[in-house]
Amino acid sequence: MPSLNYVNQTPKGVSVTYADMPAGVDVVFVNQVSGAKTPSQGSALSAGGSGSAEIPIPGLAAGQYYLLAQNSGQSVAQTVMFYIT
Repeated sequence: MPSLNYVNQTPKGVSVTYADMPAGVDVVFVNQVSGAKTPSQGSALSAGGSGSAEIPIPGLAAGQYYLLAQNSGQSVAQTVMFYIT
């Protein structure tokens, strides 16, 4: 079963580990309150498999977010919620 785990973050990016990820996955930032989805920059998880990655933080408003991995619009895995200030 695919997993996507929050490790830590800096002002520029969120570090994650992932496992059993299918190829072709897109990662989006999801606003916990509004549900608005913002695509991440780059394609760190698109090759699939397992590993670690830094997901750049796009220009997001401060708030509560989580990362969602999607494949053809279907949810595959997500992180715990974290704050962007």
